[in-house]
Amino acid sequence: MAHSWGMSGLFRQLRGWACAALLVLAALCAGPRASFAQDPYANSITNPAIATASSDWIVTLGGWGVVSPEFSGSSHYDFGGTPIIDIRHAGSREWLSLPKDGIDYELFETENFRAGPVGTIRWDFGNSEDRGLKEIGNTGIDLSLELGAFVEYWPTDWWRTRLEARNAVYGAEGWVFDLSSDFVWHATPQWTLAAGPRLSIADSDYMNAYYGLNAHEAESLHLSKYEASAGVRSTGAGIYAEYKWNDQLTTMASFEYERLVASAADSPLVRDDGSPDQFTFGVGAKYQFVWK
Repeated sequence: MAHSWGMSGLFRQLRGWACAALLVLAALCAGPRASFAQDPYANSITNPAIATASSDWIVTLGGWGVVSPEFSGSSHYDFGGTPIIDIRHAGSREWLSLPKDGIDYELFETENFRAGPVGTIRWDFGNSEDRGLKEIGNTGIDLSLELGAFVEYWPTDWWRTRLEARNAVYGAEGWVFDLSSDFVWHATPQWTLAAGPRLSIADSDYMNAYYGLNAHEAESLHLSKYEASAGVRSTGAGIYAEYKWNDQLTTMASFEYERLVASAADSPLVRDDGSPDQFTFGVGAKYQFVWK
């Protein structure tokens, strides 16, 4: 009981910090954005060729093709895709964005730090009865929308750390906290490589939305009723590589491994009918141009 009380207190505290961070970031939105020194590696190819007046915008469009589990904990895989859309002022820094990152916008940035709102849309395929999420029509696709805040800090130009605190506001419930740390290597002006560990922590509402089973769900799936608890959801690691073919075109590839642990791994959805080992493979391309 003492352990459960401690975890509940921890997540109440984390939720409080996340809400406070959102209020601070909203206040910063009204003020000017901080200036920063240009990373000597960032855009070493792209910016000199396409950036002109500071009033211009650099638009990046592209997409990812991804092979990933049908839903978190599934042993079956599907092919899907996600778009890449980014707009920034000419001359501003192009921050490294990894496939596992949420969709973010920096309200505050310095030479080695940025923070702002972040969001994630989860499209889970498969039998909707497997999930605690809302189904879209008759498509068999379950939708969850998570909104929150992120902070990203670079202790050095080769080390990236990031924390996302997101609340599931549609489709699911609860808070999730995703932490990542990546060592970044600019092998050449064309090649960028990144790799590092991952950690995900969630409260009981979030864990039950994805891994819990009420009596009706358990009966329909012929599995045991299960209530998940708050704590570490998963650990893992990721690898990312990108190659700049010219001033505008970049191609990317990524691999992510996630190991569901503790309450998530003990769920009958995972233990009896799925797998705690989750793999995600992705390839993508993006194109940059100036919008005056």
